[in-house]
Amino acid sequence: MVSTYTMTTQTTESTAGVEALLRLIIEFADNNKTTASFLSDLLLLLSKILQSGLIFHDSARTETLTFREAAQKSFEARLCRRPSTIKDLSSYINRFLKYADWTDRDIRTITQRDCRNLLNAHFRKSGHVFCKAKSILHSIFNYAIRRECCDKNPVRGIDSLPIREEKINILTLKQISRFMKAVKAKDLQCMQAAVRLMLWCGIRPGEVQRLRWQDVDFRENVVYIDGQTSKTGGARAVPLRGSALYLKQFKGKLNDYIAPRNWVRVWEKLRRRAGMRQWQKDAMRHTFASMHLKRFHNIYLLQEEMGHRDSMLLRTRYLNLRGLTSQAAARFFNWPE
Repeated sequence: MVSTYTMTTQTTESTAGVEALLRLIIEFADNNKTTASFLSDLLLLLSKILQSGLIFHDSARTETLTFREAAQKSFEARLCRRPSTIKDLSSYINRFLKYADWTDRDIRTITQRDCRNLLNAHFRKSGHVFCKAKSILHSIFNYAIRRECCDKNPVRGIDSLPIREEKINILTLKQISRFMKAVKAKDLQCMQAAVRLMLWCGIRPGEVQRLRWQDVDFRENVVYIDGQTSKTGGARAVPLRGSALYLKQFKGKLNDYIAPRNWVRVWEKLRRRAGMRQWQKDAMRHTFASMHLKRFHNIYLLQEEMGHRDSMLLRTRYLNLRGLTSQAAARFFNWPE
């Protein structure tokens, strides 16, 4: 009878499963009839084979990886990244390994449901955290696919949480004046160039920290941000405008960094001195973007100077033109020294 060919729940090897399936099909062909018992046994057998995650593997793909191994190897492959990126990767991967109960399984057997349950249970603190965790988890499976240890990425297709953005507050001309007055103090003058690059060139604080004076072309009035300096890895050239045109008078020795080494302490001190105790992250970059669009009316030029892949991020998370006048934007880009 057909039932003599059903698999036990202990069967895990793909070869045994496939052999049992073939025997079942041959018997069906011999009997030339379909019975309820046959269909029941066939469905049960297929279910067990699929749950094992071992059916229909390419015979040439002999290498297998557990999720733990894939995560570790994926992390090691990215050790050339910046310290902040490596820190993020390490933090999220450690949380995956801590919370998931399937980390020692063959990575091929991990399902979309497994990944979704992990993300929903431990990374729903905010839309940003969820998206970051999802992105890193996705990259681990992509690494396994490149190594031919995985056939598909189960993270693909998992919906991200909606990100609730804070209201973007840009600096007023009065607040900018306070900054420029504060930075002239003897103990804060080391921030003169950094403030001008952040505010009138829209350069990220982390990028300013990595810039050297040799990256500024005073003949062309351009600052060059190469792939090693850029946050996103893409090179760009940003024109010096406004108060950044006076950058040369703050130039240090050749090859010196533009920003002070004790950046965090001095930057916080400058904000307090300017009366900005409540500080929204990237406030200067948001100010530059909004002033730029109001002044030049060219979002694609702004996108290029900001170092964005497309203009969507600008439209959704960077700009605040409410109450911003053309006169204010003109004054901003014609700021006196």
